[in-house]
Amino acid sequence: MKKFLISLNYASLGLAVLGLAFMTFEPAISLGAITDQRQFTISQTVIGEVAFTSSPTNVTMSPALGGIVGGIATGQTQFAVTSNNITGYKVTITASSTTGAMQGTASTTNYIPGLVPIAAGYIPDYDMSTTTDVLTGKAAFGYSVQASTTSDVAQLFHENGAACNTGANHLNPGTCWYVATTTAVTIINRPLPTSSGAATSTLLFKVIFNGTPNPMIPNDTYVATTTLTATVN
Repeated sequence: MKKFLISLNYASLGLAVLGLAFMTFEPAISLGAITDQRQFTISQTVIGEVAFTSSPTNVTMSPALGGIVGGIATGQTQFAVTSNNITGYKVTITASSTTGAMQGTASTTNYIPGLVPIAAGYIPDYDMSTTTDVLTGKAAFGYSVQASTTSDVAQLFHENGAACNTGANHLNPGTCWYVATTTAVTIINRPLPTSSGAATSTLLFKVIFNGTPNPMIPNDTYVATTTLTATVN
């Protein structure tokens, strides 16, 4: 009977040792609780995009001008842009001609010259008119820009009522005139997304013949090709 009791005690001791060892090597199980929590995140990247929702259309200047009498012809086109980019977007304009000229279709040697700004540093001209920018015997072709949100217009076309590329406002739309060349120029610079629909902008064009231009502008149909590019900021 004693031998039996001694054997049983040794067995109990062995089970206790095994249990302690198991708890040592499996602490997660031994430390279990009624509840346990693990936190993790789910991420999704959304990229900033920009797109033209309305493209500019071809422009026919009006009226037709006489090469001797001269005069002023105008035209315009609109475009709309939408963007979800948090820092907005910009729109640039470039022309196929390095000089910004309108080329004749009957003869490529015929052209209406691009406006040469009179302000230093190629700042747009304030009030492109026959009395200030185009002297007697000259001709010029230029453009200006407007926007549904005036602050979207690039700083180059802001003015203070007397000069361009100055001031914090676009006070008089269609006042600052520039020339499009093969160098890209920013015309719209919006600093935020178009949260409610697209933002609309207008390009204005003007041709001036002041008297009989020299060199002469032969009768022809003249064309200028320009490209708008929208890019996220």
